[in-house]
Amino acid sequence: MIFPDSSFSTGLSGLDEVLHNLLSGDNIVWQVDSVADYQAFVEPFHQNASKHGIPVTYFRFANHQKLLTEENGVQVHYLSPEEGFEQFLTKIHSVIQQNGEGGCYVFDSLSELSQDLYSDQMIANFFMLTCPFLHKLHTVAYFAVLRNFHSQYAAVPIMETTQLLLDVYRYNGQLYVHPLKVTDRYSPTMYLLHAWEQDQFRPIT
Repeated sequence: MIFPDSSFSTGLSGLDEVLHNLLSGDNIVWQVDSVADYQAFVEPFHQNASKHGIPVTYFRFANHQKLLTEENGVQVHYLSPEEGFEQFLTKIHSVIQQNGEGGCYVFDSLSELSQDLYSDQMIANFFMLTCPFLHKLHTVAYFAVLRNFHSQYAAVPIMETTQLLLDVYRYNGQLYVHPLKVTDRYSPTMYLLHAWEQDQFRPIT
């Protein structure tokens, strides 16, 4: 089932305004300093999907804190990257294929795959194979990578393949979002740094 683009949202009205909303087929990569900063955006994304009856699938494969639980109908799939790249990739693609068109996806931080002896080239290959597959099925998916953690062999292919790349900073307890790439949308202030203030994301000029 394909959901209308109006159903997809970050769950944060101010951020939707900055990005001109999420569109079906969007893959969003959050570049963060910590998984806690990623989770701050995962939770409202999940809440909005649940509100609109959009199924949420969570791929759990890292050692960091769990981003979502099975509550509210979230489909959680536990994976073991150490079993090998091919098996890891096949299991994820099998779930996506079985779910079919539409839906929302949340992935653990891709940076943790490096701890399972995955090279940056393998992480890039995983993303370049998975991102277009999700895009073709009109889903919306969240990924995260740690800032300044990966070489160009992962960073460049990920940036070139994803539809949205958002840099997240925390300073004095406040979160900031800096869109680095937003496909098929534009505004004069879109690529400025934005401060998260209550429900709004204020451009820093």
